[in-house]
Amino acid sequence: MGDGVARSRWGRSRLGGGRWSALAVALLIGVVLAAGFGALAAATGVVADHPLLGGVVFAVCTVGPCAALGYLLVVDRDTIAGATRRPEESVESGWYERAAAGALGDIVVLAGLTLVVATFVPAIADLPLRLVLVVLIGVAAASCALRYLVARRKG
Repeated sequence: MGDGVARSRWGRSRLGGGRWSALAVALLIGVVLAAGFGALAAATGVVADHPLLGGVVFAVCTVGPCAALGYLLVVDRDTIAGATRRPEESVESGWYERAAAGALGDIVVLAGLTLVVATFVPAIADLPLRLVLVVLIGVAAASCALRYLVARRKG
């Protein structure tokens, strides 16, 4: 360690001179963002019959991802115990870059094939856009994860 930086399991926040735990700040950000998303969902009618209950459920379901985003935004990597000094130079980073590039190629091919098939099969062209985007994101995530695991196994 020798660099004089105090390290902890969750790291310190870059805000306020590093006095605050990054996890505490991230949880606060997560709760505020999730409450905003819940209020937006209730106000726009996304949650149908019971807006207040639906807004609360929406907020509860989004607090985790919002806190994770908050953590990524505020944590100072140099204050996390055991963190790699230059992660972009690690073997794992190379595996991820190859996996992500391969997944992008998979998505381009899949989208192209889907467009060709949709040209000849009108029922595919009538699918809801939300469904198509969810499938696209799912395929991208699965492709990247599978490629990463294969690269890790190969070493």
